[in-house]
Amino acid sequence: MPTARVYIVRHGETRENREGIMQGQLDSKLNETGIEQAKMVAEALKEVPFEAAWSSDLTRAVDTAETILVYHPGVELGKEEALRERHMGELQGKPIIARGMASAPEALEDMQHFSSRLVSWWNRAIVQGECLAPNSRNPRHVLVTSHGGAIGALVRSLIASGRMVCGAEESLWKVPNVSITTIDLDETGQGTLVKFADISFLDKEIEKALVENVDEKV
Repeated sequence: MPTARVYIVRHGETRENREGIMQGQLDSKLNETGIEQAKMVAEALKEVPFEAAWSSDLTRAVDTAETILVYHPGVELGKEEALRERHMGELQGKPIIARGMASAPEALEDMQHFSSRLVSWWNRAIVQGECLAPNSRNPRHVLVTSHGGAIGALVRSLIASGRMVCGAEESLWKVPNVSITTIDLDETGQGTLVKFADISFLDKEIEKALVENVDEKV
């Protein structure tokens, strides 16, 4: 049995998602669709006995987490700048133009730095924190809400470093709104990717209406 089971949820849809606008670290809000999506993922996770919750400090992620935690009163939400999406520099707030660019846009967060801050947070908060939490159930169930690019970068970095194994052959790129990525960890912090970007809990018509994350295309 794992020591900890982590459920990483991407936030619900925003106006910028729907319109194909690069968000990065813009503090955008859920649109009406995103609010309904957040309620759906909350329903899907309502029986999970969460003991801890973490979120990017950006509004769209916080609001998604707080919607999920309606079913889990008493669980305190930790808000972390380290869980933010990649900073997109001058692309933030603009329609996607990444493909075919001759050079990286000004102030675009370096991919190595982006991955490093996510893995550093994981080591501190999850491996050294949640996995070693005293007086906990076994496994300890942890909620994390973040962003599409951030979730993909974290998972790929953990696998590439050998800190996590992938339980099945699957694409590790697309992370739809309110998808759930599930990771089990043992007492040493070694992880197993159980599910990546799962949206099987969504109605098929809603699933078809999900939009691509343009931030992942840079």
